[in-house]
Amino acid sequence: MKKITFEEWKNDYEDIPYIKQNYKKIHEDHGIPKECINGGDNYELSPTTTICVRVFKYGGYYEILLNSKYYLVLANEDWLEDSPDLIEKELYEWCNGEIFNTEDDPHGLESVTDNDYDENGNWRHE
Repeated sequence: MKKITFEEWKNDYEDIPYIKQNYKKIHEDHGIPKECINGGDNYELSPTTTICVRVFKYGGYYEILLNSKYYLVLANEDWLEDSPDLIEKELYEWCNGEIFNTEDDPHGLESVTDNDYDENGNWRHE
């Protein structure tokens, strides 16, 4: 599989406005838990309310807030920045090897094909 570069990853995203009509797309289709987003059904509008979620095709997302700041949470760390540059670098570094560009991982998503399973759906390599 071709290595995904920072530029390829960074330039392939969708900005999804965080409004009720898009909840299914954000929370179900992209698997982003509702409790991970600043906002939702019962919130008071504030400068840190999420107005948009930037979802990257190859993995990862961050929030764009009402106050024009960018917000990212990874594990037990978070970033609130005036520009997306640092956030995008941190998110790419986390995704790189975790979600894509895995190396020497026979059970990784990039390396799995239909040939890795027998006719009953069992993993062939154990």
